[in-house]
Amino acid sequence: MIVALSSILTLLGLWFVLRKYFTAWVALVSLLLLALGTNFFLMSVYSGAVQASILLALMTLVLWMTQRWYEKPGWVEAILIGLAAGCLVFIRPAGLAAIFLFFFWGAYNKPTFNEKWGFFRQHTQHLILVFSLFILGLSLRLIFPQAFEGTWFSDYMQHQRAVYLFAPWLWLVLCSIKNGWLIYTPLVLLALPGFNILAARNKKIFFGTFIFSLVFLILAASTPEIARPDNFSQSKLTELLAVLIIPIAFFICWVYEGRWFRKTLFSLVFAALITMNIFQTWQYRSRILNPWFMTPDYYAAVFMKAHADHKTRLLQDFGNMDMSSYLSNEADFNISTLVDNNFDNGIGEFGGHVQSDRVRNGKGAFRLDNALMFTPAVIIPLGTLPPERPLGIRLSAFVYTDSEVKNNPASFVITLRHKAQLYRYKPLLLNELELEKGKWNYIKLDYVIPQLYDPADELICNIWYPGAQALFVDDFKVEVFAPRE
Repeated sequence: MIVALSSILTLLGLWFVLRKYFTAWVALVSLLLLALGTNFFLMSVYSGAVQASILLALMTLVLWMTQRWYEKPGWVEAILIGLAAGCLVFIRPAGLAAIFLFFFWGAYNKPTFNEKWGFFRQHTQHLILVFSLFILGLSLRLIFPQAFEGTWFSDYMQHQRAVYLFAPWLWLVLCSIKNGWLIYTPLVLLALPGFNILAARNKKIFFGTFIFSLVFLILAASTPEIARPDNFSQSKLTELLAVLIIPIAFFICWVYEGRWFRKTLFSLVFAALITMNIFQTWQYRSRILNPWFMTPDYYAAVFMKAHADHKTRLLQDFGNMDMSSYLSNEADFNISTLVDNNFDNGIGEFGGHVQSDRVRNGKGAFRLDNALMFTPAVIIPLGTLPPERPLGIRLSAFVYTDSEVKNNPASFVITLRHKAQLYRYKPLLLNELELEKGKWNYIKLDYVIPQLYDPADELICNIWYPGAQALFVDDFKVEVFAPRE
Protein backbone atom coordinates (compact mmCIF):
# COMPACT_ATOMS: atom_id res chain seq x y z
CA MET A 1 0.00 0.00 0.00
CA ILE A 2 2.82 2.40 0.91
CA VAL A 3 4.71 1.61 -2.29
CA ALA A 4 1.61 2.02 -4.48
CA LEU A 5 0.71 5.36 -2.87
CA SER A 6 4.29 6.67 -3.12
CA SER A 7 4.52 5.63 -6.78
CA ILE A 8 1.25 7.36 -7.66
CA LEU A 9 2.31 10.56 -5.88
CA THR A 10 5.69 10.42 -7.65
CA LEU A 11 4.17 10.13 -11.12
CA LEU A 12 1.61 12.84 -10.36
CA GLY A 13 4.24 15.25 -9.04
CA LEU A 14 6.60 14.63 -11.94
CA TRP A 15 3.75 15.15 -14.41
CA PHE A 16 3.20 18.68 -13.07
CA VAL A 17 6.94 19.37 -13.06
CA LEU A 18 7.41 18.23 -16.67
CA ARG A 19 4.32 19.99 -17.99
CA LYS A 20 5.96 23.28 -17.05
CA TYR A 21 8.56 22.75 -19.79
CA PHE A 22 7.17 20.17 -22.22
CA THR A 23 4.13 19.15 -24.18
CA ALA A 24 1.84 16.46 -22.81
CA TRP A 25 3.29 13.99 -25.33
CA VAL A 26 6.91 14.48 -24.20
CA ALA A 27 5.87 14.35 -20.53
CA LEU A 28 3.93 11.14 -21.13
CA VAL A 29 6.81 9.44 -22.97
CA SER A 30 9.23 10.53 -20.24
CA LEU A 31 7.07 9.07 -17.47
CA LEU A 32 6.57 5.89 -19.48
CA LEU A 33 10.34 5.47 -19.77
CA LEU A 34 10.69 6.13 -16.04
CA ALA A 35 7.98 3.63 -15.13
CA LEU A 36 9.09 0.80 -17.43
CA GLY A 37 12.74 1.49 -18.23
CA THR A 38 14.24 1.99 -14.76
CA ASN A 39 14.22 0.29 -11.35
CA PHE A 40 11.01 2.24 -10.69
CA PHE A 41 9.35 -0.78 -12.37
CA LEU A 42 10.80 -3.27 -9.87
CA MET A 43 10.03 -0.98 -6.96
CA SER A 44 6.40 -0.36 -7.95
CA VAL A 45 5.27 -3.65 -9.47
CA TYR A 46 6.76 -5.98 -6.86
CA SER A 47 6.18 -3.63 -3.91
CA GLY A 48 9.32 -4.64 -2.11
CA ALA A 49 11.28 -1.39 -1.90
CA VAL A 50 9.35 0.64 0.67
CA GLN A 51 12.24 2.93 1.58
CA ALA A 52 13.19 3.58 -2.06
CA SER A 53 9.60 4.46 -3.01
CA ILE A 54 9.28 6.87 -0.08
CA LEU A 55 12.59 8.56 -0.92
CA LEU A 56 11.60 8.97 -4.56
CA ALA A 57 8.27 10.50 -3.55
CA LEU A 58 10.01 12.87 -1.10
CA MET A 59 12.54 13.98 -3.73
CA THR A 60 9.73 14.53 -6.21
CA LEU A 61 8.00 16.69 -3.59
CA VAL A 62 11.17 18.77 -3.07
CA LEU A 63 11.50 19.28 -6.84
CA TRP A 64 7.82 20.12 -7.40
CA MET A 65 7.54 22.51 -4.44
CA THR A 66 10.86 24.18 -5.31
CA GLN A 67 9.55 24.89 -8.78
CA ARG A 68 6.30 26.29 -7.33
CA TRP A 69 8.02 28.35 -4.62
CA TYR A 70 10.29 30.18 -7.04
CA GLU A 71 7.28 30.97 -9.24
CA LYS A 72 4.96 32.05 -6.41
CA PRO A 73 6.43 31.86 -2.89
CA GLY A 74 4.07 30.48 -0.27
CA TRP A 75 4.17 29.07 3.24
CA VAL A 76 2.79 25.70 2.17
CA GLU A 77 5.53 25.24 -0.41
CA ALA A 78 8.24 26.31 2.08
CA ILE A 79 6.98 23.90 4.75
CA LEU A 80 6.80 20.98 2.32
CA ILE A 81 10.29 21.68 0.93
CA GLY A 82 11.80 21.82 4.41
CA LEU A 83 9.98 18.75 5.70
CA ALA A 84 10.74 16.63 2.63
CA ALA A 85 14.42 17.67 2.51
CA GLY A 86 14.75 17.07 6.26
CA CYS A 87 13.25 13.59 5.91
CA LEU A 88 15.58 12.79 3.02
CA VAL A 89 18.73 13.64 4.94
CA PHE A 90 17.45 11.88 8.05
CA ILE A 91 16.81 8.64 6.16
CA ARG A 92 20.03 8.67 4.17
CA PRO A 93 23.15 10.93 4.11
CA ALA A 94 22.87 11.45 0.34
CA GLY A 95 19.62 13.32 1.03
CA LEU A 96 21.84 16.28 1.88
CA ALA A 97 21.95 16.99 -1.86
CA ALA A 98 18.27 18.02 -1.85
CA ILE A 99 19.11 21.39 -0.32
CA PHE A 100 21.49 22.08 -3.24
CA LEU A 101 18.61 21.72 -5.68
CA PHE A 102 16.58 24.26 -3.75
CA PHE A 103 19.46 26.68 -3.26
CA PHE A 104 20.76 26.74 -6.85
CA TRP A 105 17.40 26.56 -8.65
CA GLY A 106 16.96 29.37 -11.16
CA ALA A 107 20.51 30.77 -11.12
CA TYR A 108 23.52 30.13 -13.34
CA ASN A 109 25.67 33.30 -13.53
CA LYS A 110 26.47 36.44 -11.53
CA PRO A 111 23.37 38.48 -12.56
CA THR A 112 20.98 35.61 -11.84
CA PHE A 113 22.67 34.91 -8.50
CA ASN A 114 22.37 38.60 -7.57
CA GLU A 115 18.71 38.39 -8.50
CA LYS A 116 18.39 35.27 -6.33
CA TRP A 117 19.90 37.04 -3.29
CA GLY A 118 17.38 39.80 -3.71
CA PHE A 119 14.58 37.23 -3.98
CA PHE A 120 15.82 35.53 -0.81
CA ARG A 121 15.86 38.84 1.08
CA GLN A 122 12.22 39.41 0.12
CA HIS A 123 11.25 36.01 1.51
CA THR A 124 13.64 35.62 4.44
CA GLN A 125 11.05 34.02 6.71
CA HIS A 126 10.30 31.31 4.16
CA LEU A 127 14.02 30.69 3.72
CA ILE A 128 14.60 30.40 7.48
CA LEU A 129 11.73 27.92 7.74
CA VAL A 130 13.07 25.74 4.91
CA PHE A 131 16.59 25.59 6.31
CA SER A 132 15.37 25.12 9.90
CA LEU A 133 13.34 22.06 8.97
CA PHE A 134 16.20 20.71 6.88
CA ILE A 135 18.72 21.23 9.70
CA LEU A 136 16.28 19.54 12.11
CA GLY A 137 16.33 16.41 9.95
CA LEU A 138 20.12 16.55 9.67
CA SER A 139 20.45 17.02 13.45
CA LEU A 140 18.20 14.04 14.18
CA ARG A 141 20.35 11.96 11.85
CA LEU A 142 23.48 12.95 13.79
CA ILE A 143 22.00 12.83 17.31
CA PHE A 144 19.73 9.78 17.09
CA PRO A 145 21.17 7.66 14.27
CA GLN A 146 19.91 4.40 15.81
CA ALA A 147 16.37 5.56 16.61
CA PHE A 148 14.80 3.74 13.67
CA GLU A 149 17.51 1.18 12.99
CA GLY A 150 16.10 -1.85 11.22
CA THR A 151 13.11 -0.05 9.69
CA TRP A 152 12.54 1.48 6.29
CA PHE A 153 12.85 4.94 7.87
CA SER A 154 16.59 4.62 8.28
CA ASP A 155 19.44 2.63 6.75
CA TYR A 156 21.94 3.53 9.49
CA MET A 157 24.59 0.86 9.97
CA GLN A 158 25.93 0.50 13.50
CA HIS A 159 29.71 0.72 13.99
CA GLN A 160 30.28 2.16 10.52
CA ARG A 161 31.06 5.68 9.45
CA ALA A 162 28.09 7.19 7.67
CA VAL A 163 30.11 8.88 4.91
CA TYR A 164 33.63 8.40 3.51
CA LEU A 165 35.46 10.98 1.45
CA PHE A 166 36.13 10.91 -2.28
CA ALA A 167 33.32 8.49 -3.25
CA PRO A 168 35.39 5.27 -3.01
CA TRP A 169 32.49 3.14 -4.30
CA LEU A 170 31.63 5.27 -7.36
CA TRP A 171 32.87 2.68 -9.87
CA LEU A 172 30.93 -0.10 -8.10
CA VAL A 173 27.79 2.04 -8.04
CA LEU A 174 27.91 2.77 -11.76
CA CYS A 175 29.68 -0.14 -13.44
CA SER A 176 29.84 -3.16 -11.12
CA ILE A 177 28.63 -6.33 -12.84
CA LYS A 178 26.86 -7.22 -9.60
CA ASN A 179 24.48 -4.26 -9.51
CA GLY A 180 25.98 -1.36 -11.49
CA TRP A 181 23.40 1.31 -12.26
CA LEU A 182 24.55 1.81 -15.84
CA ILE A 183 24.38 -1.95 -16.48
CA TYR A 184 20.97 -2.72 -15.00
CA THR A 185 19.32 0.67 -15.60
CA PRO A 186 21.07 1.85 -18.79
CA LEU A 187 18.27 4.29 -19.59
CA VAL A 188 19.86 6.80 -17.20
CA LEU A 189 22.64 7.24 -19.78
CA LEU A 190 20.15 9.37 -21.73
CA ALA A 191 20.60 12.01 -19.03
CA LEU A 192 24.13 12.76 -20.29
CA PRO A 193 23.11 14.20 -23.69
CA GLY A 194 19.99 15.47 -21.94
CA PHE A 195 22.04 17.70 -19.62
CA ASN A 196 23.86 19.11 -22.64
CA ILE A 197 20.52 20.01 -24.28
CA LEU A 198 19.18 21.33 -20.96
CA ALA A 199 22.21 23.64 -20.58
CA ALA A 200 21.57 25.08 -24.03
CA ARG A 201 17.81 25.51 -23.69
CA ASN A 202 17.13 26.28 -20.03
CA LYS A 203 20.15 27.42 -18.05
CA LYS A 204 17.98 28.50 -15.12
CA ILE A 205 17.22 24.93 -14.11
CA PHE A 206 20.36 23.31 -15.52
CA PHE A 207 22.67 24.45 -12.76
CA GLY A 208 20.45 23.30 -9.88
CA THR A 209 19.63 19.91 -11.40
CA PHE A 210 23.22 19.20 -12.42
CA ILE A 211 24.73 20.23 -9.07
CA PHE A 212 22.14 18.15 -7.22
CA SER A 213 22.80 15.08 -9.39
CA LEU A 214 26.56 15.35 -8.99
CA VAL A 215 26.47 15.92 -5.21
CA PHE A 216 23.92 13.16 -4.68
CA LEU A 217 25.93 10.63 -6.70
CA ILE A 218 29.16 11.49 -4.85
CA LEU A 219 27.47 11.26 -1.45
CA ALA A 220 25.74 8.01 -2.34
CA ALA A 221 29.02 6.49 -3.54
CA SER A 222 30.64 7.57 -0.26
CA THR A 223 28.31 5.54 1.99
CA PRO A 224 29.32 1.94 2.84
CA GLU A 225 25.86 0.44 2.31
CA ILE A 226 25.86 1.35 -1.38
CA ALA A 227 28.54 -1.28 -2.09
CA ARG A 228 26.46 -4.24 -0.84
CA PRO A 229 25.30 -6.52 -3.67
CA ASP A 230 21.77 -6.85 -2.19
CA ASN A 231 20.85 -3.67 -4.01
CA PHE A 232 19.75 -4.80 -7.48
CA SER A 233 19.87 -2.03 -10.08
CA GLN A 234 21.01 0.38 -7.37
CA SER A 235 17.66 0.93 -5.67
CA LYS A 236 19.50 3.26 -3.30
CA LEU A 237 19.85 5.74 -6.17
CA THR A 238 16.14 5.76 -6.99
CA GLU A 239 15.41 9.29 -5.76
CA LEU A 240 17.96 10.63 -8.23
CA LEU A 241 15.50 9.66 -10.98
CA ALA A 242 13.14 12.42 -9.79
CA VAL A 243 15.64 14.98 -11.08
CA LEU A 244 17.23 13.05 -13.94
CA ILE A 245 13.80 12.80 -15.58
CA ILE A 246 14.18 16.49 -16.54
CA PRO A 247 17.33 16.14 -18.74
CA ILE A 248 15.96 12.84 -20.06
CA ALA A 249 12.77 14.67 -21.08
CA PHE A 250 14.84 17.35 -22.83
CA PHE A 251 16.59 14.60 -24.77
CA ILE A 252 13.23 13.05 -25.70
CA CYS A 253 12.02 16.47 -26.83
CA TRP A 254 15.10 16.79 -29.07
CA VAL A 255 14.47 13.32 -30.51
CA TYR A 256 10.89 14.05 -31.56
CA GLU A 257 11.80 17.44 -32.99
CA GLY A 258 13.96 15.69 -35.57
CA ARG A 259 13.20 14.00 -38.86
CA TRP A 260 11.71 10.55 -39.26
CA PHE A 261 15.07 8.75 -39.12
CA ARG A 262 15.99 10.22 -35.73
CA LYS A 263 12.50 9.56 -34.38
CA THR A 264 12.48 5.97 -35.61
CA LEU A 265 16.01 5.18 -34.45
CA PHE A 266 15.54 6.46 -30.91
CA SER A 267 12.03 5.05 -30.62
CA LEU A 268 13.64 1.65 -31.22
CA VAL A 269 16.33 2.48 -28.65
CA PHE A 270 13.66 3.44 -26.09
CA ALA A 271 11.74 0.22 -26.78
CA ALA A 272 14.95 -1.82 -26.43
CA LEU A 273 15.80 -0.17 -23.10
CA ILE A 274 12.30 -0.83 -21.74
CA THR A 275 12.41 -4.44 -22.92
CA MET A 276 15.85 -4.95 -21.42
CA ASN A 277 14.82 -3.48 -18.07
CA ILE A 278 11.62 -5.52 -17.80
CA PHE A 279 13.36 -8.73 -18.86
CA GLN A 280 16.30 -8.25 -16.48
CA THR A 281 13.84 -7.51 -13.69
CA TRP A 282 12.12 -10.81 -14.50
CA GLN A 283 15.50 -12.56 -14.51
CA TYR A 284 16.20 -11.09 -11.08
CA ARG A 285 12.83 -12.18 -9.74
CA SER A 286 13.38 -15.66 -11.26
CA ARG A 287 16.84 -15.90 -9.65
CA ILE A 288 18.64 -16.10 -12.96
CA LEU A 289 20.30 -12.81 -12.02
CA ASN A 290 21.50 -12.57 -8.44
CA PRO A 291 23.75 -9.61 -7.53
CA TRP A 292 25.65 -11.66 -4.96
CA PHE A 293 26.94 -14.15 -7.55
CA MET A 294 27.33 -12.12 -10.74
CA THR A 295 30.49 -12.34 -12.82
CA PRO A 296 31.12 -10.82 -16.27
CA ASP A 297 31.18 -14.28 -17.88
CA TYR A 298 27.91 -15.33 -16.26
CA TYR A 299 26.18 -12.05 -17.17
CA ALA A 300 27.24 -12.45 -20.80
CA ALA A 301 26.07 -16.08 -20.83
CA VAL A 302 22.55 -15.31 -19.53
CA PHE A 303 22.06 -11.95 -21.23
CA MET A 304 18.41 -11.80 -22.35
CA LYS A 305 18.03 -15.55 -21.82
CA ALA A 306 15.14 -17.21 -19.98
CA HIS A 307 17.10 -20.14 -18.60
CA ALA A 308 20.53 -20.82 -17.14
CA ASP A 309 21.67 -24.45 -17.26
CA HIS A 310 24.09 -26.06 -14.87
CA LYS A 311 27.23 -25.32 -16.89
CA THR A 312 26.20 -21.67 -17.17
CA ARG A 313 25.60 -21.38 -13.42
CA LEU A 314 29.13 -22.64 -12.80
CA LEU A 315 30.28 -19.25 -14.12
CA GLN A 316 28.84 -17.56 -11.02
CA ASP A 317 30.84 -16.38 -8.03
CA PHE A 318 30.34 -18.96 -5.28
CA GLY A 319 32.12 -16.97 -2.61
CA ASN A 320 28.82 -16.01 -0.97
CA MET A 321 26.86 -18.39 1.22
CA ASP A 322 23.37 -17.63 -0.09
CA MET A 323 23.13 -20.14 -2.93
CA SER A 324 19.37 -20.56 -3.45
CA SER A 325 19.56 -19.29 -7.03
CA TYR A 326 22.04 -22.05 -7.91
CA LEU A 327 19.49 -24.71 -6.96
CA SER A 328 16.46 -22.98 -8.45
CA ASN A 329 16.32 -25.22 -11.52
CA GLU A 330 16.06 -28.73 -10.08
CA ALA A 331 16.21 -30.35 -13.54
CA ASP A 332 19.93 -29.56 -13.64
CA PHE A 333 20.68 -31.94 -10.75
CA ASN A 334 20.54 -35.54 -9.65
CA ILE A 335 18.72 -35.27 -6.32
CA SER A 336 19.18 -37.83 -3.57
CA THR A 337 17.82 -37.88 -0.03
CA LEU A 338 20.21 -38.18 2.91
CA VAL A 339 17.62 -37.87 5.68
CA ASP A 340 13.84 -38.13 5.55
CA ASN A 341 12.45 -38.20 9.07
CA ASN A 342 8.73 -38.01 9.91
CA PHE A 343 9.45 -38.83 13.59
CA ASP A 344 7.18 -41.86 13.71
CA ASN A 345 9.57 -44.09 15.68
CA GLY A 346 11.14 -41.72 18.20
CA ILE A 347 14.82 -40.73 18.17
CA GLY A 348 16.72 -42.30 21.03
CA GLU A 349 17.33 -39.79 23.81
CA PHE A 350 15.09 -37.29 22.02
CA GLY A 351 12.11 -39.66 22.03
CA GLY A 352 10.38 -37.70 24.79
CA HIS A 353 10.00 -34.80 22.38
CA VAL A 354 8.29 -36.86 19.73
CA GLN A 355 4.56 -36.34 20.26
CA SER A 356 1.32 -37.11 18.45
CA ASP A 357 -0.82 -34.04 19.34
CA ARG A 358 0.43 -31.97 16.39
CA VAL A 359 1.23 -34.18 13.40
CA ARG A 360 1.33 -33.39 9.71
CA ASN A 361 2.21 -36.78 8.31
CA GLY A 362 2.40 -40.19 10.00
CA LYS A 363 2.15 -40.75 13.75
CA GLY A 364 4.54 -38.24 15.27
CA ALA A 365 6.17 -34.82 15.07
CA PHE A 366 9.11 -33.27 16.94
CA ARG A 367 8.40 -30.66 19.63
CA LEU A 368 10.85 -27.81 20.30
CA ASP A 369 10.44 -25.64 23.41
CA ASN A 370 12.51 -24.09 26.18
CA ALA A 371 13.44 -27.59 27.39
CA LEU A 372 14.99 -28.57 24.03
CA MET A 373 15.94 -25.92 21.49
CA PHE A 374 17.51 -28.06 18.74
CA THR A 375 16.29 -30.82 16.49
CA PRO A 376 18.65 -33.80 16.32
CA ALA A 377 21.58 -32.66 14.22
CA VAL A 378 22.32 -34.32 10.90
CA ILE A 379 26.13 -34.67 10.79
CA ILE A 380 27.69 -35.90 7.54
CA PRO A 381 31.43 -36.10 6.70
CA LEU A 382 32.11 -34.31 3.42
CA GLY A 383 34.10 -37.30 2.22
CA THR A 384 30.91 -39.40 2.08
CA LEU A 385 29.11 -36.96 -0.22
CA PRO A 386 29.18 -37.16 -4.05
CA PRO A 387 32.44 -35.83 -5.53
CA GLU A 388 30.81 -33.31 -7.91
CA ARG A 389 31.29 -29.64 -7.10
CA PRO A 390 29.56 -27.25 -6.58
CA LEU A 391 27.34 -29.58 -4.52
CA GLY A 392 23.94 -28.38 -3.32
CA ILE A 393 22.38 -29.19 0.04
CA ARG A 394 18.73 -28.56 0.88
CA LEU A 395 17.34 -28.69 4.41
CA SER A 396 13.54 -28.69 4.45
CA ALA A 397 10.76 -29.34 6.97
CA PHE A 398 7.22 -28.41 7.88
CA VAL A 399 6.81 -26.31 11.03
CA TYR A 400 3.72 -25.53 13.10
CA THR A 401 3.07 -23.13 15.97
CA ASP A 402 0.02 -21.74 17.71
CA SER A 403 1.86 -18.50 18.52
CA GLU A 404 3.28 -15.73 16.37
CA VAL A 405 6.57 -16.86 14.85
CA LYS A 406 7.87 -13.28 14.92
CA ASN A 407 7.62 -13.35 18.72
CA ASN A 408 9.31 -16.76 18.97
CA PRO A 409 12.22 -16.73 16.49
CA ALA A 410 13.53 -19.95 15.00
CA SER A 411 16.28 -20.72 12.49
CA PHE A 412 17.06 -23.41 9.97
CA VAL A 413 20.85 -23.84 10.12
CA ILE A 414 23.43 -25.41 7.81
CA THR A 415 27.13 -25.12 8.56
CA LEU A 416 30.46 -26.85 8.03
CA ARG A 417 32.79 -27.92 10.84
CA HIS A 418 36.56 -28.29 10.68
CA LYS A 419 38.27 -29.66 13.80
CA ALA A 420 35.53 -28.32 16.11
CA GLN A 421 35.51 -24.90 14.38
CA LEU A 422 32.35 -23.87 12.49
CA TYR A 423 32.66 -22.05 9.15
CA ARG A 424 30.36 -21.10 6.28
CA TYR A 425 27.54 -20.87 8.81
CA LYS A 426 24.20 -20.07 7.17
CA PRO A 427 20.90 -19.53 9.03
CA LEU A 428 17.39 -18.93 7.69
CA LEU A 429 15.40 -16.82 10.19
CA LEU A 430 11.77 -17.92 10.31
CA ASN A 431 10.62 -14.67 11.90
CA GLU A 432 11.54 -12.90 8.64
CA LEU A 433 9.17 -15.11 6.64
CA GLU A 434 5.42 -14.73 6.23
CA LEU A 435 4.39 -17.82 8.18
CA GLU A 436 0.85 -18.58 9.33
CA LYS A 437 0.20 -19.66 12.89
CA GLY A 438 -2.07 -22.64 13.39
CA LYS A 439 -0.97 -24.17 10.08
CA TRP A 440 1.86 -26.36 8.81
CA ASN A 441 4.32 -24.19 6.85
CA TYR A 442 6.87 -25.60 4.41
CA ILE A 443 10.37 -24.13 4.87
CA LYS A 444 13.56 -24.84 2.94
CA LEU A 445 17.13 -23.65 3.19
CA ASP A 446 19.52 -24.10 0.27
CA TYR A 447 23.28 -24.30 0.65
CA VAL A 448 26.17 -24.99 -1.72
CA ILE A 449 29.56 -26.53 -1.04
CA PRO A 450 31.61 -24.89 -3.83
CA GLN A 451 34.68 -27.10 -3.52
CA LEU A 452 35.96 -29.97 -1.47
CA TYR A 453 37.81 -28.84 1.61
CA ASP A 454 39.09 -31.41 4.08
CA PRO A 455 37.13 -34.65 3.43
CA ALA A 456 36.97 -35.11 7.20
CA ASP A 457 35.08 -31.83 7.62
CA GLU A 458 31.46 -32.29 8.59
CA LEU A 459 28.22 -30.91 7.24
CA ILE A 460 25.76 -30.10 10.06
CA CYS A 461 22.03 -29.43 9.56
CA ASN A 462 19.43 -28.74 12.26
CA ILE A 463 16.69 -26.39 13.44
CA TRP A 464 17.28 -24.05 16.37
CA TYR A 465 14.37 -22.64 18.37
CA PRO A 466 15.02 -20.43 21.45
CA GLY A 467 11.35 -19.42 21.86
CA ALA A 468 9.15 -20.03 24.88
CA GLN A 469 6.08 -21.46 23.14
CA ALA A 470 6.17 -24.86 21.43
CA LEU A 471 7.24 -25.22 17.80
CA PHE A 472 6.46 -28.51 16.05
CA VAL A 473 8.56 -29.99 13.24
CA ASP A 474 7.58 -32.74 10.82
CA ASP A 475 8.93 -34.28 7.60
CA PHE A 476 12.49 -33.17 8.31
CA LYS A 477 14.52 -33.79 5.15
CA VAL A 478 18.09 -33.26 3.93
CA GLU A 479 18.72 -33.63 0.19
CA VAL A 480 21.85 -33.56 -1.97
CA PHE A 481 21.86 -31.84 -5.39
CA ALA A 482 24.64 -33.32 -7.52
CA PRO A 483 25.09 -31.52 -10.87
CA ARG A 484 24.27 -33.52 -13.99
CA GLU A 485 27.09 -33.98 -16.46
